[in-house]
Amino acid sequence: MLRSGLVIAAILVLVAPALAEEAPQPSVDEAVQAARFTALVAKADRERAAGKLPEAAMAYAEAFKIKEDPIVGGRLGALLVELRNPLQAADLLLDAIERGRGPEVSPEERHAWLTAYDVAISQVCRVEVTVSEPHSHVTLDGVPKNREGHTGFILFVPPGEHELRAALKGFEDAVIDFKAIKGGTLRYTLALRPLPSFAPIDPPERLLRRRQLDPATNVEEPPDDEPKREPIRGGVLGDEKKSGVRGSISAGPVVVFGVASWQPAVGAVLGGSMQVHEHVSLGLEGRAAWLTSGVGGQPIDAMTAGGVLSACGHYRWFFGCVLGHLGVIRVETSGESYKPASVVGVKPGAGGRLGAKLRVTESLAIQASADVLGLSSGVKIAAGETILASQPPVMAGVQVGAGWTF
Repeated sequence: MLRSGLVIAAILVLVAPALAEEAPQPSVDEAVQAARFTALVAKADRERAAGKLPEAAMAYAEAFKIKEDPIVGGRLGALLVELRNPLQAADLLLDAIERGRGPEVSPEERHAWLTAYDVAISQVCRVEVTVSEPHSHVTLDGVPKNREGHTGFILFVPPGEHELRAALKGFEDAVIDFKAIKGGTLRYTLALRPLPSFAPIDPPERLLRRRQLDPATNVEEPPDDEPKREPIRGGVLGDEKKSGVRGSISAGPVVVFGVASWQPAVGAVLGGSMQVHEHVSLGLEGRAAWLTSGVGGQPIDAMTAGGVLSACGHYRWFFGCVLGHLGVIRVETSGESYKPASVVGVKPGAGGRLGAKLRVTESLAIQASADVLGLSSGVKIAAGETILASQPPVMAGVQVGAGWTF
């Protein structure tokens, strides 16, 4: 364990200057440096094949210090994940996934980079930063970042409290204090405002707005005037969430099995929920469904109606719920064979639900779920001494709905 810790520390010393975007030192003999780079990569490949991961990581780190090759960075990043250093690995792997192509990179190796990147970002927080003014001096917790002055770039930070700051002569500092969440994604804009003494007397209206830039793109255009965006939690594209308590209403079709028969009963559901925490919501919904065929082939109809109270836990786009149910099952007989009658039974119960939710826009979401309820009693239908149906005290349902969040 001590040996792995010393190796990681040595790797950080070698790789940190390159990851911090410092200007490379001029080479005394480029041919010698190129030969040394090739030898180090070959050595690292051999050590990796032999299972000597710390030695391979050291050799890759020395080679990467000479030349910031994305393929070498990807191999080093994959090893750092195995050596439990996801913070440095995430940056290297992202660069390798985007730029690391060539005949020496097999599909299996690219897949290994993607797998290692998923492991790395689950342990750190991805922060997407936009800076309104190019060539601003940006720091994270006082450490310089983005030395090349890009207007858009990505940082990987450990969970916890952090400070982002951008400074430029003639502008007020832009400062954002934030809390990084393990496995989360945040987006922030550092908007610098001109100091009064440097502001023009009659500034013209901006005719050219900054285009939407990919991360780490350096295009010197006027800063955007967009308001600061709120963080995205959970790491799902388009799943932007506002802080505080939020409410939503949803509606859609539902299919229920177990309403006096295992034949499907079709109906509708309408509900509302309250997001009391980033990962917790409380909901209440009403639903009703009618059998699409008779019970046991007889002219016997059945339906269910009731309310469902839910307490749900959310992780990214998945959710699971504990359910409480209070409803009725009504059975009606008709036709020439039976005397018309209607029997209603109250059926309290409890159960669980699993589902997935996809946010289409900030306010519109689509979700699908399946649930199982255990009821207080089953349903038995008899004609004289002949039992036509004996349904156990279980109902299962599948529903799809669209919801509006406010």
